[in-house]
Order: sequence, then C-alpha cells, then structure tokens
Amino acid sequence: MKDVTSTPFGLLIAFLLPGIAGLYAISLWVETLSEVFATFTTAESNVGLFLLVVLFAIALSLQLNLVRWVMFEKLICRRNKLDLEDFKQLGDEHKLGAFRAVVDEHYRYHQFWGAISVVLPFLLFRWGALYFADATLFAQVVFWISAISMEILTILAARTAYIFYVERATSIMRGA
Repeated sequence: MKDVTSTPFGLLIAFLLPGIAGLYAISLWVETLSEVFATFTTAESNVGLFLLVVLFAIALSLQLNLVRWVMFEKLICRRNKLDLEDFKQLGDEHKLGAFRAVVDEHYRYHQFWGAISVVLPFLLFRWGALYFADATLFAQVVFWISAISMEILTILAARTAYIFYVERATSIMRGA
C-alpha cells in the first residue's frame, strides 16, 4: 500500500517552502515584489495570484536546489555519495520501496535545509538592517548571534540529513 502523505509532504518541503522563503527574502529587497506579497497575504488575493506565486516559488526553489547541490553534494559532502553501480540494485521492488522511504525521510529534509541555508543570509541580513539598525547594542548582538547560530545549525542539519540519506540508501542497495 502506497503512503500518500510522505511523498507529497516531502516534495512540498523540498520544492515549495524554500521558494516561498526565497520570494519573501527577495521581497524585503525589491519593492514591487513586496507589494505582490502584501496583496498575496490579504483577502484581496485571488487564485491567479496564488498560482503565480506558487509557480514562481517552485521555480526559485529549483534554482536554490541547484546552489544547494553544488554547496553540499559537490563541496561539503563530496566524500559521501552514492555509487552509480548501487542503483542497479533498485530493480528489487522491496529495495526500491525502502529507498523511496529514505528519500522521503532524509533527502527531502536535506533539500529543504540546504536550500534554506542559501536563503537565510539574505533574509537575516535584511531583517538585521531593517529591524535592528536602531536597536540597542545588546539587541543587535543577540540578533546577530542568533542569526549566525541559525545559519550554522541549518547547514549542519542539511549536512547530517544528507549523510544519513547516503548511509541508509547505501545500506539498502547493498543489502547490508
């Protein structure tokens, strides 16, 4: 029996949420997009605007995942990768099902955290400039320590999820 919730949820967190976060981050820098976002979050929004925002969010998320792929899979986690030869083992229906579960439970989270780690600096830098420029020194220090900590934790979460994905997928494909 196919699990109808994990795959759509995984695709949502991997390909829609980072794009929406990215569009929001861009809206903090670009006035026109800020106006679109303001309309989008009100009752004046319509189905056409909703679809447009969702499509742009998905397109942006695909681009963010490209940066994530280079950052994590080609640089940070370059020693952790799946063997192309192992994929031949996925002809077995049970191994394929287990592999899909690993993708949904680890790789999709890696994609989310990896893409968000690309968006966060733009979002946090702008928030810091907009909301903490006139704050007390203490508030600014707390904000920037929190922002840097959030970025580091997000990168570590993306890295860990990717490593778990590779380890579990390798184990499934090799039958270990």
